[in-house]
Amino acid sequence: MDLVTLVSLLNASVLSVAILGCLMFIITPAYRGVCILLGLVILATLTNILEDLHISRELHLISPVFMLGYGPAFYLATKRLIIGPVDYRSALHFLPMLLALPFTDHPQTIIALGTLWRMVYALFTLQLIIGFNRQLSMQRSDANEVSLTWLGWLVGVSTLFSALDLLRLNFQPELGAHLNMIGYATSLFIFLMVLFSLILILNHRRVGLETIASSIALPSTIITSASSGDDAKESAESAADYQPLFAILDNEVRTQNWYTHPRLTLNQLSDLSGLSTRDISRSINLVAQMSFNDYINQHRVEHIKRSLAGRANDSKINLTDLALAAGFSSKATFNQAFKKATGMTPSEYRSVQQTQHVQNQDSDRLISRH
Repeated sequence: MDLVTLVSLLNASVLSVAILGCLMFIITPAYRGVCILLGLVILATLTNILEDLHISRELHLISPVFMLGYGPAFYLATKRLIIGPVDYRSALHFLPMLLALPFTDHPQTIIALGTLWRMVYALFTLQLIIGFNRQLSMQRSDANEVSLTWLGWLVGVSTLFSALDLLRLNFQPELGAHLNMIGYATSLFIFLMVLFSLILILNHRRVGLETIASSIALPSTIITSASSGDDAKESAESAADYQPLFAILDNEVRTQNWYTHPRLTLNQLSDLSGLSTRDISRSINLVAQMSFNDYINQHRVEHIKRSLAGRANDSKINLTDLALAAGFSSKATFNQAFKKATGMTPSEYRSVQQTQHVQNQDSDRLISRH
């Protein structure tokens, strides 16, 4: 297979995957921003195909301007997923792409500006994701399951390879036609993998992700900086201020087994306890020195440890059943939280408990004989 055919197949694959993604996600309101991103990919790929076939290239070369659109599209798709619907003014993010249309007879300049623009928006997107993940940890016990860390990696990887591809484009005369086509094919393949991964993960996590925007309270610090007055007030608070409140809360959480509620959120705990979300959050942060996610999962781990201690002689005990009964909603989160709390996997901990139980039984028999 020659390189020209390979490039055509890769372009066709990108187009097919993007169209499939649009058809899959168009009915999910939270994914409308993703559909706009995929729509941009479809338009850009069609343009590439037409230009590669020399159908539209003679009229006007416009494919470079899409480099100015990918960064804003990724950012707005992430913002739509995190905070819900965005207003019509968000379309202004694409204004530089439109303004660049008359100047695409200087493709190297447009591509360089597009890569820089994409890197700037990648930083905005990563800042948004980091802030959001922090809020998830403060407000949801299933933070790891709906975390957008994976999206940050995709944005970072795609931006990195976009910057590397810029080097190829700037050194086209030195590379020659053959090496340039290899670079073009490699860039398309990486973009295809990023796109495929994005669609696959979004589809797999659709149930959790389509509700995250309405499930947590998002402070202005995710989008803008917090006021200095609020920062000063929080920094002046100490663990002693919240110790009595935390003692009451912690006792209720343990005795009422509230931690066993699957996907427990800060808002739900506020409804159960009658305390404000801020008081709960601050007391856990300052007194327990944990995030809400770690605090709830620690209670779940302790619940499982007590269950294992009471059934140490039961070799057929199902760890997944114990995890679900304790409030964990996924095996991966359970394993991660358990190892973080104990330094061992659940299976290793159970083996140690069973070994100690056998040793204790042997010791009791020796004592009874004497």
